[in-house]
Amino acid sequence: KGSPQVAELDAVVRAFERFPEPLNLVTGSAYVAGLVSRAEHAILREVSNTALYELLSKLVSLVSHQEQPFYVMHVRSHMDLPGFIVEGNRMADAFAAPAVMALIPNVFEQAKISHQLFHQNAPDLVRQFNLKHNQARAIVASCPECHQLALPAISSDANPRGLNSCEVWQMDMTHVALFGRMKYVHVSVDTFSGAVFASAHTGEKASDVQKHLVQAFATLGIPKVIKTDNGPAYTSKEFRSFLQQWGIEHKTGIPYSPTGQAIVERAHQNIKRMLQKQ
Repeated sequence: KGSPQVAELDAVVRAFERFPEPLNLVTGSAYVAGLVSRAEHAILREVSNTALYELLSKLVSLVSHQEQPFYVMHVRSHMDLPGFIVEGNRMADAFAAPAVMALIPNVFEQAKISHQLFHQNAPDLVRQFNLKHNQARAIVASCPECHQLALPAISSDANPRGLNSCEVWQMDMTHVALFGRMKYVHVSVDTFSGAVFASAHTGEKASDVQKHLVQAFATLGIPKVIKTDNGPAYTSKEFRSFLQQWGIEHKTGIPYSPTGQAIVERAHQNIKRMLQKQ
């Protein structure tokens, strides 16, 4: 009773009551989308939450007797894709947030509700609600949608992300012994889209890095910024000249930092896991 799920369900019931005509229902709640898609002719068991049971009963009745077609769609609230559907979902979140916050005096609870709507990262929650860092990290870590997407719990300063595709890439090299002479696998990751390009080479010199990047450009496009570690190939004059020719800014991480290349390191692990399953 009083949970966000009950409030979302109440809003959907009201929508079906108010709009008997053909209806497209777009929701940021996977819970609600799942209920509506399964509600027709469903049989309910008694539940301890009376308010929830009444809403479910109304929903089943409304959906089962709906004469006009309807469609329900789940949209993740924190996706930044173009289009009127995502934009409309953001507007709905923005209108709902003040009403929700006004009823919750506890700042920590406000932060939890806000994260359910907008999925801010931990530093943003600290700034917006003046939380302690461990409180903000706990809210993000407990969010099932953020956990499902495996968003890296790392500093945005150590791992800057692009705001669009081909803005910031991370690049590194790993070894895959089963490839024999071609064991040097060079990997580039678009930090915005998560797109990964990997290619196997016979070495890790600047010339090998350049071959990898030319192939990556043909597949992913040309980035504005490439971030690497301070390895010899990446700090060489030959590599700097190559990037200048392509008009690409080069950034390097903090030497010996374990998190400086966390995004591409995770890509390494994923590639090796996939190879082990072959």
